[in-house]
Amino acid sequence: MARMLTLNPPYEGLSTIVNVLGRVGPKEQNNADDVRVVQRLLQMCARGSRIGGNLGMPQPSGHFDAATGFWIFYIQYDYKQHFGGTQIDGVVSPAHGSHYAPGGGIWTIAILNSLAKRNSASDYASFLASPTT
Repeated sequence: MARMLTLNPPYEGLSTIVNVLGRVGPKEQNNADDVRVVQRLLQMCARGSRIGGNLGMPQPSGHFDAATGFWIFYIQYDYKQHFGGTQIDGVVSPAHGSHYAPGGGIWTIAILNSLAKRNSASDYASFLASPTT
């Protein structure tokens, strides 16, 4: 099951994010609850943004599929092109804060939470408040 992570200091105005317990990506364990969290965040990221559209956003099935893998990689790539500071590996790892290196890398799960909040604020607030997160 996914869990909440308190960020200190906050990242992009977020003091709490929805985290994953295990890695999500190709050749990873891909726990269904963790995959579902990533898929729901990806859907929220796509709303009101230039990403998504007709390009096959994953459904929150809990099954790691090609669409989920593509969008994880794409968001990492896009973020690095614009801001730097993230690894492009197609994997969402459990965060231990917002950054994984001094002055550097941002955890992909933190990026997904930030984009979800920005692009779908009401859905993101409901997601945070859900007892299953």
